[in-house]
Amino acid sequence: MTNIFDGSKYQEAAAKCVAFIKRQMNVNNFTHKITFGQEYSDYYSGDVLWGKVEGFTGEEDQVGNCNISVPQYYDYDYKGKVNGGASVSGDYAVNVYVIRDNEYKVITCPINGGSWQSMMTYKETYVVPDYDEEGKQIGEHIEEVTYDLDVEVGEGIKEFRLATGVSSHWEDISVPGAQYEKAERLVYEATNEISPENGGTPYRYLSYYTVRLYSYSDTEYLNDTCKIWNVGGGNFVWYTNKVAEGHKIGKVMQQIWREGKTQYDTIGIAGAISNIENGRLPASFLIPKDDPQYDKDGSTAQWVYGYCLNARTWAYDVGLALLVFTTSGDYDICREILNRMKYEQNSDGSFNFSYDIYIGQLFEGYVRTGAMGWLIWGMCYYTLETGDRSYIDMIKKGGDWMVSRQVTDAKDPRYGLMTGGIGSYNMSDYSYIDVDIEWCSVEHQCSGLQALEGCALVLKNKKYKECAELVRDQLFLKCYDKENGRFYQGINGGTPDSAWALDCTTWAGNLIFSVINKECSISCLETAKEVYLTKNKSIVQSTNKNYYNTAYSSSQTFSGFKPYSDRTPDYAGAPDIVWTEGTLGYASLALVLGEEAEAKKYVDECIALQNCEGSTGGVIYTTATFGMLPWEFHVWESVVSSSWLYLIIKNPDVLFPRTLRQVYYMAKITNIKDERS
Repeated sequence: MTNIFDGSKYQEAAAKCVAFIKRQMNVNNFTHKITFGQEYSDYYSGDVLWGKVEGFTGEEDQVGNCNISVPQYYDYDYKGKVNGGASVSGDYAVNVYVIRDNEYKVITCPINGGSWQSMMTYKETYVVPDYDEEGKQIGEHIEEVTYDLDVEVGEGIKEFRLATGVSSHWEDISVPGAQYEKAERLVYEATNEISPENGGTPYRYLSYYTVRLYSYSDTEYLNDTCKIWNVGGGNFVWYTNKVAEGHKIGKVMQQIWREGKTQYDTIGIAGAISNIENGRLPASFLIPKDDPQYDKDGSTAQWVYGYCLNARTWAYDVGLALLVFTTSGDYDICREILNRMKYEQNSDGSFNFSYDIYIGQLFEGYVRTGAMGWLIWGMCYYTLETGDRSYIDMIKKGGDWMVSRQVTDAKDPRYGLMTGGIGSYNMSDYSYIDVDIEWCSVEHQCSGLQALEGCALVLKNKKYKECAELVRDQLFLKCYDKENGRFYQGINGGTPDSAWALDCTTWAGNLIFSVINKECSISCLETAKEVYLTKNKSIVQSTNKNYYNTAYSSSQTFSGFKPYSDRTPDYAGAPDIVWTEGTLGYASLALVLGEEAEAKKYVDECIALQNCEGSTGGVIYTTATFGMLPWEFHVWESVVSSSWLYLIIKNPDVLFPRTLRQVYYMAKITNIKDERS
């Protein structure tokens, strides 16, 4: 197919799209990095939990202890004797504690000559007989033997507290002065050599920074607010033994004075089980900071279904990003994404519907066949284009999961189609329901077909190709609504879902296109234009929470395609908006059918929306916000719409690879095997 988008306008639009998606790889730009001492599971509770923070210089305001010090850094795992120095004289000692599920006092160490050590002095008394010169016992006397015994501390956080008292009873004290904390605590978790000139290093905690530890289940629950200790050697540590079950999330908080009051900014975030170290993922939306849905750290999204959307990525978007970066030649970014997804893949081969870009899987085990289809196809396309077969195992596990979703009972009305996935949400309160989805969505068949075709090419295994062809055939036989020239939304229990959704018609029209079914694809294009085309739509600004948009505007109006039709009650009250993702899906189908002018017309409309006032170069998702359930449409720049625009301009054939359009790929499928697993 001749590329009709060679002009400078289109190349500039494509360049803006790929630059936007790259920026979404670093959307929040936290200034500090928080880590956990280990991967604490969701079931971990009760015992101590600790970690470190990077990004401090040591010049920050700190509260210090100048009375006791340690000569080295005793970490969490250290077991053995401890010692240190002291700058006080008189009736003082150092109480040594190990912090685990409780505070365990190990020993009181008296201060002698400016130093202390975990050692006990034992005195044993013996009765010794006295003898005369002839060896006859004439009496007895008492002798004392004194010896020292080292006392070892066990695994855990070590604390040293200045104490005072008399005899053997020593109390933790507060040294007068507001700069001192009660009990004069010292805590440390790394190696730090101190100079003998000053006799030791006192440890300080930061005045205006803390770590908040949360456990996340249905929302965040605050476990503790933890001091951050400067322990020397560039190490800053935090800890707590107030730990509840749930996904552990740590946030670095900075206390600032703003607008006449004390406020707290999140400057770092991570989970105890977090995959950000293995690679970045693109945030799906660029949410303006004044938007009610903007929540950099989740702290204002309690009990709200849109938890931390600006740090969320959807598997569908990740798949599209792989297609974009493979096309643009940014293979290093592809490898980073793929390395990350190796850690996100579930044991059964599936991937979750969405992820937190910093933490990873944060939400319930919600899996969708369609989203996985795009993700696996993106993986396959990278592999086909680069020859890099490093990710074959991940692709195979994902492909096998897709095959497992196919209905194989020929008597079942859904025969040949793939079921929807795992998990659903109650729309009344957005509570999660752990259930297999028996419904077979047309959109899922279209998305999943790409994965199956890709797996056949990459893995050279007939089972994926056979699965794909059966899906393609049954998609037409079971789900095509000939009377209306469109595809149903899906099927379950033998009854087609007759709701009207644009992508079911345009995406299926793409995939069904062939010599035999070209007429079907033409009907889909005509129906889409007749039913879903909307004209003269403005970018709507509003400060109403459900319709919020103050960031994007334009003096012109736009034409394009809306997501749903209310021809049946299923989508009564559906938004009449230009939906850029759906509009570009229509343009893709027009291209397949050779309707180049029609395709170009609506690509131009999306480029105009890309260039609206307020845009940073990404394509806005809709012309008006309908943020409430079940619609959830927003006027935000999106990875999805930007990816679609880029790919239609640069590489339209990568969208829905078709059986009769695989000449290029068929050359790569030599020696295909009939392997069964």
